[in-house]
Amino acid sequence: MGDFKTKKQIIVAALGILLLADGALVYFNSKLSSPQSNRQQVLTAQTRQLALVKADIERASKIRETIPDILKKFDQFEATLLPAGKGYSVITQELDDYARDSHLLVGDVQYHPKEVTGRNLTELSMEASVTGDYNGIVSFLNRLQRSKNVYIVDSLAVDTLESEHGPAGNLRVSLHMRTYFRKA
Repeated sequence: MGDFKTKKQIIVAALGILLLADGALVYFNSKLSSPQSNRQQVLTAQTRQLALVKADIERASKIRETIPDILKKFDQFEATLLPAGKGYSVITQELDDYARDSHLLVGDVQYHPKEVTGRNLTELSMEASVTGDYNGIVSFLNRLQRSKNVYIVDSLAVDTLESEHGPAGNLRVSLHMRTYFRKA
């Protein structure tokens, strides 16, 4: 019986040592694998961030290189604009000519000038109503689009006219648009 007790104690001790070794291995495995994966994730995130910063720097450098050319083009564009002194009469004449050629009536023209800060320009907001048939209005807008002068149509609202205000099928279009003048 003494032999069995000793064997039992040896087996229990061996099992205890194995359990202790297994616990130590689990502990070291978790220590080795967890920070390594976190380090790898951190390294991957930092590498990605570095690539994004390098791409941003490259884009900024390209933009910086093109700034003189862009400023030159702005100056060229501004040189094509009408001078403020004669701009109003040219714009009014052009709108009247386009309306006459398109068989339209232009009315309620209002001008709202505003200086453009940092540039030698005046922005002119215009509100006008144009009355006529659909084809004439389309022709008028096409002529505005193809004009040598700059017109930006911000909005237009279309109303059909009752027969008492003119021929059936006529439309009234309220335009809100902008153009620019060089300051004198």
